[in-house]
Amino acid sequence: MKVLASREVRSMIRENGGLLFVTLSPLASIRGAMRRVLTSTNLPEDALDYQRFETKGFVVFLEPGIRAPRELHLQMVGRLHRRLRAFWNGYSFVPARIRTAER
Repeated sequence: MKVLASREVRSMIRENGGLLFVTLSPLASIRGAMRRVLTSTNLPEDALDYQRFETKGFVVFLEPGIRAPRELHLQMVGRLHRRLRAFWNGYSFVPARIRTAER
């Protein structure tokens, strides 16, 4: 998995412990076909089950049971309240079938 992140993103992640956890939203869209990509620097309870990907300056952990994207784009968004946003191969939503197995 190739991780594309700006200096601002890398700096924000390092300042928050150097770990980024990427998950898919638990609720799918109306038809159940798409899920939103979510990020967090907070350690989840099942962190040991996550897939680990090292990149320049920080470590990305991908939720268990999900196929890794070819590219994970990370960007800071928002003018007043800056927050991190992830894009799966360039998209903010991914097909629900991206899961390899149920948790």
